[in-house]
Amino acid sequence: MQLHQLKYFVAVVKTGSITKAAEQCFISQPSISQQLAKLEESIGRKLFSRVKGKLILTDPGHIFYEQACNILKNVEDAKRRVSDFDSSSGGSVNIGILPTLAPFILPTTLMTLSKNFSEAIVTVREEISEALIAAAISGEIDILVEALPFDETCLNVEPLFSDTFYLAVNRNSPLAGMELVSLDALGDMPFILLENIHCLTRQIEQYCFNEQFMPKVVFQVSQLSTIKLLIELDYGVSILPSIAIDRDPSSCIRYINLDSKGEPPAREVVLAITKDRYLSPAAKYFVAVMKEQYQKTC
Repeated sequence: MQLHQLKYFVAVVKTGSITKAAEQCFISQPSISQQLAKLEESIGRKLFSRVKGKLILTDPGHIFYEQACNILKNVEDAKRRVSDFDSSSGGSVNIGILPTLAPFILPTTLMTLSKNFSEAIVTVREEISEALIAAAISGEIDILVEALPFDETCLNVEPLFSDTFYLAVNRNSPLAGMELVSLDALGDMPFILLENIHCLTRQIEQYCFNEQFMPKVVFQVSQLSTIKLLIELDYGVSILPSIAIDRDPSSCIRYINLDSKGEPPAREVVLAITKDRYLSPAAKYFVAVMKEQYQKTC
């Protein structure tokens, strides 16, 4: 069994295709198929079965995949530990963050990081929650900036802050002068939300469900900035997190507290790190900066 065989195997599982895995690993399809066959031969078990032309992991394949990911992660950790041993750069930092948090958190934290570790290698992966969790567990990401809830089984989670939700309306809306509003008062006002792939949308929908309110969704977009633009053009209203609020008094958007029957509407923003994950000096510093800047707002 060779390390490169494990890499090819994991790539095939993640992409679901030998063709895509071969492209990702920069080798030919016959070569990757040959290496997978050798891997199965050395293990003495079939790792894949073909169902309607698709590669499906067998039960032994599922077990082996989990262990292969751990082996590759441990090898990568070992390489980084040795690389950081006599390095003054601070090493590397691989950050995963939600698109609904990145524009508001990263600029200041990365600026602080670069002042202290100017030679550190920093990568940022901005994706939806499920993709980030999978990347962290497979060892591709050091630190996650996430929002609960998610499966915390393989992760160490530390709270950062509670991100309160507000109703966002155009300044010409009849609701604009109110300090507190219930969802019931919105009636059939047109709502603007992010696409359903975003966990923020699911959190807002869950809040509406708890309040026994069904929003009339007329737009679903991919960015919070688009939601704000549509509100400025008076195409509808939305529910936005505090971190995304524009504090400029000249803004065309007004933000109103939500009167809730249950818990105040908010999402819990956290740091998450894979258990036993090695962190470079620069990565540890990033964690410290995040805690210093945001835990005080809890």
